[in-house]
Amino acid sequence: MSLKDELKRAGASVRFVRPSKLAIQEVAEELERRFGGAPPPLDPLPNVVEEAEKRLIAGRGDISKLDRRHCKAVPYILWSSPQGWSNNARLIGDYLAWADREWRTAPRQLWRHYLLNMDLGSLPTQRLGIWLAARTDKLPPALHDFSEKWSLFSPQPAIRKLADSLLGGSDFIAEIENLRIGRKTLIESAFLLSVLKALGQRLQDYRQGSDIAITLKSLLADLGETPTYKMQGPEDLRRSTLKSLVEGLVAWAERQGGIAVDQTLDLLHSLIGDPRLYPIRWKDIDPNKRETVERWLTKVTLDAFFRVIRELRTDRDDMVEERERFWRGFEKSILRAWLITASDGLEIARRLLGQSFGKFETGLNVQRDHLGLMLQIGNYAILEMNKTGSTLFWPVADQQMPAFFRQNYSRSKMLSICSDELRSVTGRFRLKHQPGWQWRYSNELRRIGVFPNG
Repeated sequence: MSLKDELKRAGASVRFVRPSKLAIQEVAEELERRFGGAPPPLDPLPNVVEEAEKRLIAGRGDISKLDRRHCKAVPYILWSSPQGWSNNARLIGDYLAWADREWRTAPRQLWRHYLLNMDLGSLPTQRLGIWLAARTDKLPPALHDFSEKWSLFSPQPAIRKLADSLLGGSDFIAEIENLRIGRKTLIESAFLLSVLKALGQRLQDYRQGSDIAITLKSLLADLGETPTYKMQGPEDLRRSTLKSLVEGLVAWAERQGGIAVDQTLDLLHSLIGDPRLYPIRWKDIDPNKRETVERWLTKVTLDAFFRVIRELRTDRDDMVEERERFWRGFEKSILRAWLITASDGLEIARRLLGQSFGKFETGLNVQRDHLGLMLQIGNYAILEMNKTGSTLFWPVADQQMPAFFRQNYSRSKMLSICSDELRSVTGRFRLKHQPGWQWRYSNELRRIGVFPNG
């Protein structure tokens, strides 16, 4: 028989029977059990969570109304449902009893839910912490060791311990990532909100130096502006965390002074924003802490005014020096400060101040390199200007003059309204930078009750 004929013959088909379970799978499962971290969950489909909650509602929290797949969806309901299941002690107790009977890997699976949803005011957190503490022998070594190191199943001490570690620069975030919990999931969690809230409380009386502002800026950077608004957890936890963290940071930085203030202001810019631009965000913050931040920002604005003048390359350096010396002499009396710039100073102002400055509208009496520094000293508002411009004075309560912290100002209108003609009636007046101007300005400031720094 030729090779050609041999190749035409039909050969017997090869039969392969796939075993129900490969032997290597058992080995992999054993290694995962012994050395693995928190297993990435196969999140139930939204309709499974929805069905589970509907059954709970119909059964008034009776866990027996749920089949196995619905029972595994209960943790997604306990911490986040608006129906208030987190306050249902019977449901939580019945659920943990079911997990003991029916779910062999429950301690390992529920550990992840417990960590990410940790909230000191939450009943599921308290009850699950006790339940897990009694079952640590059923956790993989990695989860067991992490839990023991941070006292994880005693929520309050654990949160305090983790908050303290941030002050020392310890990066427990990396430790948790090694347990197979993604960084994004962790950063957005109620757990991190709880740690940040405790950190704020700790900072209130913390007296040592720390890179905490830099650490937090880096930690929360991926969430962008107002990061706590974007984190998971109850609304009251998000609000109380922001309040605690802002107040703690301000208290700590005020004691430290120097670079700590600069770093804290940089963090607050992304955490909550400038209180002069976003007063609603600051409504729950201690007014004394807000005043402290506004005082810091006043100094930053004052510094920026003279930096912008110099970067615009004035041809009268002596005039800039004179004005800076004069207004620095009243720095302790300056309650507010706001930079206003025409077009040439915009990019410099943005680099120095972000969005915290105003702009002169184009029009008459406005040159591209005009600048203004709006100050409040005592009960008077003052607009100091660069070049040979006048300085305007008017009562803060004057409704016809523009308020502080606006984005746009009409220099022409301000000049036309603020004149000496009706000084006795309006309280508005101008002073000019003529020879000996410092003496005249000082006299006027004394007249309204303001004196140089003591």
